[in-house]
Amino acid sequence: MKVSFYLFFLSFGFSLNCYGQLSIIPTWNKKPLELQHVYLIHNKDSISFSTLKIYFSDFRFKDKISGRITSIDTLIFYDLADSSTHSFFNDLNLSNYECVAFTLGLDSSKNVSGELENAYDPLLGMYWAWNTGYINLKIMGESSAVPTNSHEFEFHLGGYRSPFATAQTIQIDLNDQYIYFDLEKLFSENIKLTKNHHILMPCKDAFLISQGLSACFK
Repeated sequence: MKVSFYLFFLSFGFSLNCYGQLSIIPTWNKKPLELQHVYLIHNKDSISFSTLKIYFSDFRFKDKISGRITSIDTLIFYDLADSSTHSFFNDLNLSNYECVAFTLGLDSSKNVSGELENAYDPLLGMYWAWNTGYINLKIMGESSAVPTNSHEFEFHLGGYRSPFATAQTIQIDLNDQYIYFDLEKLFSENIKLTKNHHILMPCKDAFLISQGLSACFK
C-alpha cells in the first residue's frame, strides 16, 4: 500500500494535467508524510506525527501569458487524516498559470467574520475563541527529542492580533499540480523540540516559527 502510494506520485508528480486538482502534499525526506510513521531527525532523534491540520486562504493565480491575476477568496481546511480535504479547485485550468500565491492561515477579517460553518466550524478543532480566533496550523506528535516523560509535542500556531499575527503569504511556481510542505525542514530549522515543544496560544514563539513557514513550501 505504502509503495504503491509513493509510486503514484513518482509517476504523476512531474506532469501538470490540463485540468487537475491542486493538491497539498506534506513530506518528510522528500516522501509523502504518513501519520504515526516514525522518522529520524538528523539521523539521531525519532519523531512521529499524530495530527496535521492547516488552513489555506486567498489564492491568487498568475496567468503565464497575460500576467493577469485570478483571485479566489476562499477558506480551505486541510487535514492529513482526511483524504477528502487534500485536493481542491478541480475545475481550474492549472496549466494556464505560472505561479500561485496564497495565505497560510486566516487574516484578521476572516477571524472576526462571525462564520462558524463549513471550513470555519469549531468542531474541526481549529478554533480558540472570539478574542484569539483560529489556529492556522496544528501539529501534534511524539519525539525522543522532547525532554519530558511523554515525549509529546503540540503546536497550535495562530493569532491575528498585533504583534503576534501569524498568517503567512506564500508564493510558489506551478511546475505541477502539487504543493509540497517540507516538515523535515520545519523541524530542522524552525522548531527546536529540546527547548520548545508546546505552543497552545498566540505568542512570540508562534510568531517566530510561523515566519519560517514560507521556506518550507515548494
